[in-house]
Amino acid sequence: MSLDHLIERLPHQRPFLFVSRILTLEPEHVVASWDVRGDEWFLEGHFPDKPLVPGVLITEALAQAAGLAADPGEERTGGMLVSSDMRFRTPVTPPASIELDARLIRSIGQLHLLEVAASVEGARCAEGTLGLLVGEHDEADA
Repeated sequence: MSLDHLIERLPHQRPFLFVSRILTLEPEHVVASWDVRGDEWFLEGHFPDKPLVPGVLITEALAQAAGLAADPGEERTGGMLVSSDMRFRTPVTPPASIELDARLIRSIGQLHLLEVAASVEGARCAEGTLGLLVGEHDEADA
């Protein structure tokens, strides 16, 4: 059975939704993918002769997937990326299917720390940790 209906739980909408499919979802762990075709709006100027997927968008895709690992509920929830410690290993050129792996390390209330990694065809392109504030909250809480 497909898990893709769970993508609707994310607060993001196109064109800023970067999770294409959910491959596996277990308690505190998700593996998803983001399919980059090569004609996306953000590639028009990054770079015209040799497009590269921006690292900040790979980080955002990982944060979106991480939201599913951090909050296993069935309802749509809000979320906010509050910290990022990322390392980029290799550039990603389109077309590419980027595998997004997020594993919960620990939680304190609504604050969650996750270990994340992105890969293309089995080669790691990015890895690090992300902090997410998930659930209903005021901006003053962040």
